[in-house]
Amino acid sequence: MGPVTERITLYLLTPEGTAAALETEWHYRPDDPYAVRLEFGPETAGACWVLSREMLVAALSCPVGEGDIQLAPTEDGLLCLALGSRAGVVLLSTEAAPVEQFLNATAELVPFGTESERIDWDGGLAALLSA
Repeated sequence: MGPVTERITLYLLTPEGTAAALETEWHYRPDDPYAVRLEFGPETAGACWVLSREMLVAALSCPVGEGDIQLAPTEDGLLCLALGSRAGVVLLSTEAAPVEQFLNATAELVPFGTESERIDWDGGLAALLSA
C-alpha cells in the first residue's frame, strides 16, 4: 500500500485582511502512521510542517493544539491553522471538506487505532542502540 497525497489550497491571512492562495501537498505514509506532512511549495522556500493525524481529525470538530500548532473549525465549514515559529505566527485557512476527504483516505490505508501495528519497534530500538 502506497502513500496518500492530496493537493489542498490553503489561504494565508495577511495583517491587512486579505488572503493569498497557497498550493500545498499533504502526504501520509503507512510506515509513519501518526504523521501528516504538510508541504508548502517553492513560493514559500519549501517549508514543511509535520502534523499529527489524530490532531487533524479532532480539529474538524473542535479547537486543538497549543504552542506552535493550533487548529480550529469554523461554523461555516473552514479549518483554521495557526503555525508558529521563532519568526512569528502564520494564520491559514482552508475548506474542511478536502482535509476530511484526505483523512478518510488515510484511514482506508491505516485504520484509526491500528497505527502502532505499522511501526517497526524492534528496528527502531536497534537503530537507537547502534547510534
